[in-house]
Amino acid sequence: MLADGLPEPLADPLVAAAERRPDSPRVTDHVRRLTGHPAGTFARWAADHAAEFGRREP
Repeated sequence: MLADGLPEPLADPLVAAAERRPDSPRVTDHVRRLTGHPAGTFARWAADHAAEFGRREP
């Protein structure tokens, strides 16, 4: 967010609020039904792709 120009006094509370947000009660089994595999978490996806976050396309 900071790299995109959002001021730190706004970015910090947004991140803090996201960290405190409870899990959504709107969980479905759509991914499992469509793919045959359970859905992964965003945290797992982010960890798996962390090396790509700093890379910019030419």
